[in-house]
Amino acid sequence: MRRTRIEPACFLSTLAKDESTMQLKTTALATVITITLLIGFTRPASAAESLGIAAKAGTVGFGAEVSISLLPHTRLRGGLNYLDYSFESTIDDIDYEFDPQYNSASLIVDVHPFAGTFFVSGGIFLNNNSVDVNGTLDRGAFPAAYYGYSFLADLVSISGEVEFNPIAPYAGLGWRTNSEDSGWGFAVELGVMFQGAPDVKNLRVNAPIDVNGNDEVQRFLAEQEQEIEDELEWFEFYPVASAMLTYHF
Repeated sequence: MRRTRIEPACFLSTLAKDESTMQLKTTALATVITITLLIGFTRPASAAESLGIAAKAGTVGFGAEVSISLLPHTRLRGGLNYLDYSFESTIDDIDYEFDPQYNSASLIVDVHPFAGTFFVSGGIFLNNNSVDVNGTLDRGAFPAAYYGYSFLADLVSISGEVEFNPIAPYAGLGWRTNSEDSGWGFAVELGVMFQGAPDVKNLRVNAPIDVNGNDEVQRFLAEQEQEIEDELEWFEFYPVASAMLTYHF
């Protein structure tokens, strides 16, 4: 890791997400479930037994799904997922706390190529996923010329947010016990969601005096943006693993 040196810097100023982008993502999430439900409720009564529901838990969070059998050995699933957790990492004498917040909707087609329990999947996740970033400085981050001010370390912090692509393609495979049967069943799936490289937004240094306009601070923040994006690069191809309790009517 590089040793980045900065001067003590800037008071708290939290910037909100762009409102229009949030509205677009919220509308997209609702659309997924609406499409799936419309397909299910407009099918003939003779196909009523093909409607299914599921509760799930996994790496994209806890969620619920509605599914419908489109063709023999083919099922469409629409779902909502939510997860909120945190983890820590140290970069350049800065202790970061990362708080991923997953809010996503999925629209996925499962195909059973052998007319059995095994299936392959393809679809999209509509992302409202983000990671809140909060960092605190260690005294070692202060250059020798300013070490006399290192007692201010407790008053200095860094904050920002990491965003991803709003639409994420998905591919996977899985196993479902009640593929063509009514009643209760169990399913598992493994796959990969491509949600794009992490993009750091609104990164700021927070301190009693606002120096975010300072050239040296701007250089420091640019370096930290790259370091954070490198730290979270594994989010780009995000592993999806879920277990589901299903019921087919």
